[in-house]
Amino acid sequence: MAVVTLTEILLLALPITPLVGAFLVSFFPAGACRRIRALGWTFAIATLAIWVALKFSLFSGQGMLVSVEWPWVQSLGISLHFALDETGLMMAGLVTLISAAAVVGTLPILPELNRSHVLFLLLAEAGMLGVVTAWDLMLFVAFWEVTLIPFFFLMGRGPSLGGVNAATRFIVISVASSVLMWVGVLLVVQAAGLPRTFDLIELSRRLSQNQAAIPSAMWLFVPAFLVRMAAFPLHTWFPVACANVPNAASVLLAGGVLPLGGFGLIHILGRLCGPQLGGMNEWLVWVGVGTALGGGIASMVQRDLKRLLANVCLSQMGIALIGLSYSLGTDLSAGAMMLFASGIAGATLFLFAGVVCRARGSQRVAEISGLWHSHPFFAGLAFTAVASAAAIPGTAGFVGVMLVLDGTANHQVITLLSAGAVLLTGASVVWAYRRILGGSHHPAVWGGPSWPRKRQAVILAILAVFILVCGLWPGLMMGVRS
Repeated sequence: MAVVTLTEILLLALPITPLVGAFLVSFFPAGACRRIRALGWTFAIATLAIWVALKFSLFSGQGMLVSVEWPWVQSLGISLHFALDETGLMMAGLVTLISAAAVVGTLPILPELNRSHVLFLLLAEAGMLGVVTAWDLMLFVAFWEVTLIPFFFLMGRGPSLGGVNAATRFIVISVASSVLMWVGVLLVVQAAGLPRTFDLIELSRRLSQNQAAIPSAMWLFVPAFLVRMAAFPLHTWFPVACANVPNAASVLLAGGVLPLGGFGLIHILGRLCGPQLGGMNEWLVWVGVGTALGGGIASMVQRDLKRLLANVCLSQMGIALIGLSYSLGTDLSAGAMMLFASGIAGATLFLFAGVVCRARGSQRVAEISGLWHSHPFFAGLAFTAVASAAAIPGTAGFVGVMLVLDGTANHQVITLLSAGAVLLTGASVVWAYRRILGGSHHPAVWGGPSWPRKRQAVILAILAVFILVCGLWPGLMMGVRS
């Protein structure tokens, strides 16, 4: 009998820990708000601690870092294969960090929703970690689909019908694209031949010898990943969602769902198709350019703070897609680092925006001003995320953008368009931040005794530290040349 090592136990504990937390939360009565919240915090922080332990117990390098596999449905070649490589380890860190921030730093719109709020946050984290750690294609798609359920309920818990409509749009588009992905999975497995297998490593080995058999099937995977990335033209659900859903949902959408769409391109297409993706990479580059420029232009004309930030996130996802398209199958540093940087900056910005918009009772930038007079420390913490979104040196966003632009150096048009998108995005987010800090002071609003909560400032400070650390020492998260 094989001996299970400590790192393998930690790997399995990543998706299981929040799942256990959600199971225990479901047994508490709805009125036990303090105990429910304490339990949710405990399991979210414990999951983050597990990732930290895993990070420092593994050695950086190429290929698989830790792997656990058991047969599941042997007759169909399906196994329970959980593993992490360097990119997966970084994305798992992003998911656990953002999830802990959402659980600790946000509250439900209505107090009676406290139990379901914590329950669905933990289930969403478990699903996202399942996506990151799954190396069996059937297991990956199962987690990919199951994650939609907690997000549907999280997004639909707003005070108006806007959140319900946004949740419905997200689910319908995601399910429609996932049907195509299911068909693609079956075609890929059939092309790999017998004995049948869904294991990504084995599928990659077999298909590398028969690349001509799979390009058409791979196109069926692309819509599902682009929907989750909110890439053009499948992006319309994201700005609507961020403007209407509860703050916790917007934090997870910007910090978790969008980067995991890009991770799907790395994890599935990059392994099965090779560096050129059967010719898809050139097409994906222009999709990334369109998304980056479209998001940058839209953010310049937006006056709703959350919609503005949503378009900033879209632009950053476009830059990440450009980096992924040029580096899939070879060097993943550029695209993966941009995914991480945009995820952590987007989550921080939406956490900040959710707090100030709720305090002000408005999302209009023109109606939010004077924050610096009453809360300079809290406002200053948000500047790191603003700086990262604007690609200011010393932040994670700057590292990601520079790596992407370096990868496009031989394609001057792509480089110029990407740089233009970065400038548009930076100008819009800095303009909004300046308007919120300056202007007329409203003591009756910003001077409230319950705003902001101490834990929200602590979470914002931790996220700011991660942004700066990854900007100054990017090699700590991934093997990126600093």
